[in-house]
Amino acid sequence: MKTKEIIESGTLELYVLQALPPEEQRQIEDLRANNAEVNEEIAQIETTLLQLATTQSRKPAPYLKTKIAEQLEFGIELDLDMENIKSIIIRMPGIYKYATAAAVLLMLTLGGTALYFQSKYSSMHRMNNDLAKENADLINQVSNLATQNKAIQDVLAVVSDEKNANIVMKGLPLSPTATATVYWNKENGIAYVNCAGLPPVASNEQYQLWAIIDGKPVDMGVINKTETFLKMKDVKNAAAFAITIEPQGGSVNPTLEKMVVLGKV
Repeated sequence: MKTKEIIESGTLELYVLQALPPEEQRQIEDLRANNAEVNEEIAQIETTLLQLATTQSRKPAPYLKTKIAEQLEFGIELDLDMENIKSIIIRMPGIYKYATAAAVLLMLTLGGTALYFQSKYSSMHRMNNDLAKENADLINQVSNLATQNKAIQDVLAVVSDEKNANIVMKGLPLSPTATATVYWNKENGIAYVNCAGLPPVASNEQYQLWAIIDGKPVDMGVINKTETFLKMKDVKNAAAFAITIEPQGGSVNPTLEKMVVLGKV
């Protein structure tokens, strides 16, 4: 068994409490002779039990001392005027001596063991919470990646569809370097726009896509600032497409002096 397995198995706690079979007790003795890690763990266990015996001790009430002594027929000398016991003289047969010693050892052992394992449990509980948080973060990351992958697949499907006409809209004097592309299916009217080439607008403004049909502009919807590729309203018989800058929420009619890009079919 490896050192880590021995430490985590609880065998060393039983060794300190002299609760192992003689053969296993000797095995631990032999192991600790050449294993600093095991010795350190044993020292920690012994320290924990000693601290418990010290910190968890309680002073019994004076009347209980006398009452117990009388019932057990022990001889007891008490200084009841002092806060602490001055001295205790106990006379009992040999068998009671061993029983008393065993009882004291048992109380210290149980208390120390409980405190030690409570510490172990608290540590494992914290580790479990940390692992749960890491697992939740990983799940969120995987979910986000899956969403991003789905969006990319959707874009590729639109761009590579031979039925979609690619109408490139080039910048006008208001923004000469601006560009945008409409992917438009002439048969069913479904249209998408790639607006990654448009410059940012003010917080109270928004881009809006228009289709030019029979010389008149037809609203195809506003462009969400947080997206660069999105589906717009369906349209048929368009001769050209244009994008203007409008107040937040869009306009009924385009603001021609704020037309940014234009492209003919």
